[in-house]
Amino acid sequence: MQNSVSSRLAEATAPEVAQTIYAPPMRGFDAAALERMCALNEAHALMLAERGLIARDTAEAILRGIAQLRAEGPEAIDLDPQFEDSYFAFENRLGQVIGRPAAGWLHIGRSRNDIGSTIDRMTTREWCLHLLAQLNVARQACLEAAGRHADTVMPGYTHLQPAQPITFGYYLANVARGMEREYDRVAAVYPRADDCALGSAAFAGTSFPIDRDMTASLLGFGNIATPGLDAVASRDFVTELLWAVTSCQVLLSRVAQDLYTFTTWEFGTLRFPDGVAGTSSIMPQKKNMLPLEFFRAEAGRSIGALAGALSAVKGSNYSIGLDSVREGLSDAWPVFQRFADALPLLRLVFETAEPDTDMLLARCSANFSTATDVADGLVREHGISFREAHHVVGRAVQMVIARGADASGLDVATLNAAAEAEIGRSFEIAEDTLRGWADPASAVASRVVTGGPAPAPMRDMLDGMTAKLAADAAALDTRQTHLRDSAHQLSERISAFLG
Repeated sequence: MQNSVSSRLAEATAPEVAQTIYAPPMRGFDAAALERMCALNEAHALMLAERGLIARDTAEAILRGIAQLRAEGPEAIDLDPQFEDSYFAFENRLGQVIGRPAAGWLHIGRSRNDIGSTIDRMTTREWCLHLLAQLNVARQACLEAAGRHADTVMPGYTHLQPAQPITFGYYLANVARGMEREYDRVAAVYPRADDCALGSAAFAGTSFPIDRDMTASLLGFGNIATPGLDAVASRDFVTELLWAVTSCQVLLSRVAQDLYTFTTWEFGTLRFPDGVAGTSSIMPQKKNMLPLEFFRAEAGRSIGALAGALSAVKGSNYSIGLDSVREGLSDAWPVFQRFADALPLLRLVFETAEPDTDMLLARCSANFSTATDVADGLVREHGISFREAHHVVGRAVQMVIARGADASGLDVATLNAAAEAEIGRSFEIAEDTLRGWADPASAVASRVVTGGPAPAPMRDMLDGMTAKLAADAAALDTRQTHLRDSAHQLSERISAFLG
C-alpha cells in the first residue's frame, strides 16, 4: 500500500506509528482549529494570486473550496492518522472538493513547519485573550469583595500563627495585587506570539517572491517572525504562557489553602453557601469545601505539565522536530482549557466568601495580635527603644499565658512587672491607655502608611488597582478588536477577489 502523503515512502505508515504519534493531536481538530486552518490558507491563497504565483482561476477554486470546507465543518474532514496531521487531512479534503491538481498549488512557498508554527501562534494569541478576559472578571470580583470587607477586622497570620490585626478586605486586596501581576505575565506573552511564521517554509525560507507582510496582516499579526529556523522550531511562547498560567495557579493554590484553613471547624471564621460545597456519602454532617481543594490540586497538575513540556523540549535539537513542537507541548493546551474553566469558579469564591465578623474580632482581642502595638505605645510615649519594648511585652505575654488567660488578661500591673524584670523600671500608664493600644480596630486604623490596612491607604490601593483593571480591559479590547477587524478584512478581500 502506498504512503498517503509522500511518494518518497514506499510503504504505508505502520499502524503503531499512526496511532501513537499522529492520531492523538488530530483528535483535537475542532471547529476552532478548522477556522484557523481556513483563515491561514485563505490568506496564503490570496497572497499567491496577488503575487502572480498561481493563476486567478486556481486561486478562485481554492478559495471557494475552503469556503465549502468551512461550511461542512470538521466532521467532513477525514482525520485518518495515515495523513500524519490535520494539515494533510485538510489538503486531502480540499483536493476532493476542487481536484487534487488545483489543491496542490496552495502549497507553494511554504511547509507544514511554518504552517504549524503560525497556527500555534494563532492559538496562543486566542488563549491569551480568553484567559485575560476571564482573569479580569475574577480580579473585579476580588476587588469588589475587598471593598465590601474593608472594615472586617481579622487576625493576620505569619507561619499560620496570629501576628497583627488586618482586615479581610486588606487580605483580599493583597490577593488582587498578586492577580494583577499574574495578568501582566499572561499579557506579556501575546506580543511574543504575535509574530507570523508563514514564509519561513521548512526553516530556510523560499525562493518564490512571496509577500510575508500581506499574509501576516491578513491574519492580524503585528510582526513577521525571523529568522526562519527560530520561527518554525521555537515554541517558547507556548511554554511561556504555560509558565504564566502555572504561576497564577500557584498563587491561587496558596490563597485557597488560607481560605480552606479559615473554613475549618477549628478556625470557623469563614463561611460559604451550601451551593459552593460538597458533602459526604457516609457522614451526614459534612460540608466540604471542594472548590478550594480543586485550586490546591490544579496547581500541581499545571506544575507537572510545565515540567514535562520543558523537559521534552530540553532534549530536542535546536531544529524543527516532533519532540520540541508537538509532543513537548501536548500537555500545555489542556492546562489552558482547565484554567479557563476554573476562573469562573474563582469569581464565585470571591463573591460568596463570608467572614464571621464577630468571631474574627474576638480572636484578635484574645490572641495577643496587638502585642506589637503595645510595644509601639511604649516606644512612642515612654522613650524606650523598640528592642527593650519588645522584650518587655514578650515577657508580659508569657506571664499572662502562664496564668491561663488570653490577651484580655494583659493589664498595667502585669506589664510593669515584666518591665521591672526586663529593664529595671516601670511606667505610668492608665488602664484605658493600655486597652487602647491593644484594641484591634485601633491597631488597623493606625496603620496609615502607604500599603497599610487603614481606610485611607486601602482606598488608594483599591482605586489604583481598579484603574489598572480598567486600563487592562481597554488594552485587551483593542487587541480583540484588531483580530476581529483583521478577520473581517480577510473576508472582504476574499469577497472582492471572487467578485
